[in-house]
Amino acid sequence: MNKFFRLIAVALGAALVCATLAGCNQTEKKTVYEIPYYDGTTYEEGAEKPVYSSELWRRNDVNNGAGDPFILDNTAIDGFYYRYGTGGAHQFSAYRSSDLDFWIPCGIILENIGWTAAWAPEVVYDDPTDDGVNNGTYYFFFSMCFPGYATSDGYNKEKDENGNTDNVHSLFVATSSSPAGPFKMVDFTDAKSCGEENVRTIDAGDYSYTCEYLKYMLFEPIETNKAWHKIMPERIPENSDKLCNNIDASPFVDPVTKKKYLIFNHERQPSPILIMEMENWLKPLPETTKVIARCGYYTVEDYEKAQRGEAVETSDFEMRTNKVNEGPCMYYNAENGKYYLTYSVNGFMDPTYAVAQAVSDSPTEGFRKLTQAENGLILSADDGGNKLASGTGHHCFFHIGEKLYIYYHKHTVPYADEGRYTAVDEVKFVTIKDQNGEDLDVMYVNGPTVTPQPAIVKGMEYADISDKLQSVSVISGALAEGSDTKWLNDGLLSYNMKLNQEFLNTYVRETEITSDTTFELSFADYETIRGLMIYNSKNLEKVFYKIKNIEFESEGKTYFIKELNVDEQSNFKFNEFELMYGNKVIEAVAYGGGVYAEFAATKVKKIRFTVEVPEGQTIVGISEIAVMGKVR
Repeated sequence: MNKFFRLIAVALGAALVCATLAGCNQTEKKTVYEIPYYDGTTYEEGAEKPVYSSELWRRNDVNNGAGDPFILDNTAIDGFYYRYGTGGAHQFSAYRSSDLDFWIPCGIILENIGWTAAWAPEVVYDDPTDDGVNNGTYYFFFSMCFPGYATSDGYNKEKDENGNTDNVHSLFVATSSSPAGPFKMVDFTDAKSCGEENVRTIDAGDYSYTCEYLKYMLFEPIETNKAWHKIMPERIPENSDKLCNNIDASPFVDPVTKKKYLIFNHERQPSPILIMEMENWLKPLPETTKVIARCGYYTVEDYEKAQRGEAVETSDFEMRTNKVNEGPCMYYNAENGKYYLTYSVNGFMDPTYAVAQAVSDSPTEGFRKLTQAENGLILSADDGGNKLASGTGHHCFFHIGEKLYIYYHKHTVPYADEGRYTAVDEVKFVTIKDQNGEDLDVMYVNGPTVTPQPAIVKGMEYADISDKLQSVSVISGALAEGSDTKWLNDGLLSYNMKLNQEFLNTYVRETEITSDTTFELSFADYETIRGLMIYNSKNLEKVFYKIKNIEFESEGKTYFIKELNVDEQSNFKFNEFELMYGNKVIEAVAYGGGVYAEFAATKVKKIRFTVEVPEGQTIVGISEIAVMGKVR
């Protein structure tokens, strides 16, 4: 990888040539200098993807991490981010990074205490003294499946009419003084483990079952079930002695009220999402529990109406395979005061596993799931339309400066359910008109990406500065009717051909041309840049295959790249049956793909390039541009 960087970083004393300037209405000879560059199309022997420089770019097909990923931002305390995930049945491990690029193993942080499976870890730090000494505690929440569970009916493996088994899974918590562990399971019968105020007395005679893991369970079954019966009588019988069947705990501190909450889902399908206030991170308050989302229904109120026999609109996409709302995550947007409940649907093994969003003015009630016309699904495989990614879900969010990112997992082999690995993409907020005609900010994810993208590295020297462009204009050629150059640097990658189409057709547009067209990008002043990326259309019938005559107007000189060609192997999905016979038949385009070039740092005020309309096409779409410039 570094050898290519060295290649492009040589001095700019390249061959002196005479060339016709692109975009001029008349032929004009001017001295320009060819700039050495790398276009990301070199393959190492046997590799399926070309090499790239991690100083400028990233790529989500690097197989690392694990399922159900979570990132803890601990930089204010020790300068590191910590990454956790579902790493197998036997233990949990962690990694740490100072820049979100290079991850250092922390080793095993929690050993198996007898579970048959454990997953979905999330960590929260709490310092009750708040004295700046950083002597607080890290709380490690996770889901666990343990063997030999029992009920008053005995050991029951039978499924009910909805395909649900008896209660097997529950939530647990472990603590440590360090985010790198080791973590120790909290024993709620031991004051030294959980604190005097959190001790529970467990008398096996008070229960119709016994369980050696009961002392570790976050929720005490009997009293919790009594509280939950009031809000979910159809799931929790009035005098239930079942174990609390819930998973995917996500701790949330409301930035407004500073109250602590735990968000999780009840596992019995169709599974709802609940929120419970916590007196402290080891003391749940079951009586505060509220259902904030019902699988298949846009609001909890809609669900209640349906139970009374009233007709309501439902979200069919959520009810296709596993009927689940799981992996919840709460995000508070301080700019508009809205709470965003994001969650996964359809089950992690299914290709249609996706992340959806609901919005409210409160963290505990009033959530409305957004429709597809409002970008209800923020991360998905486009219902099979994305041929290069599937199973995108179970996520968290993190910031680098003012930018927001989503961290999630997807299938190692698309549509094959052969494992999961982590990926990351940028999140934008788009102001739309909601179903009532009111302004509403909604989440939009530039992904899931599989091709090279601007790197996400904290403290990196170069980043996409296309939002600093003073103007984007056409100097020759023709835009399609109704098109506009403003969509070239609005920060939104054009995604999906099936889902959210009404939203995308209104708010996430491509700049379309009907003949070879030259664009000019202008900065207010000279910017030091090292790379340029031009994004292709998501529509196979509108893609370009080459960008010609790329010019960089520098201080008294003009540098140029003759042309950049789309790397077909990494930007297109070919029909595998036809490939067997030596025929390259393109089946689909990689959403978020295109061309890029990287070169030695150059001061540039204007950039010009020509997009060619391929023979046989009448239109080409350009989704976006990225200019990798020095961060000041």
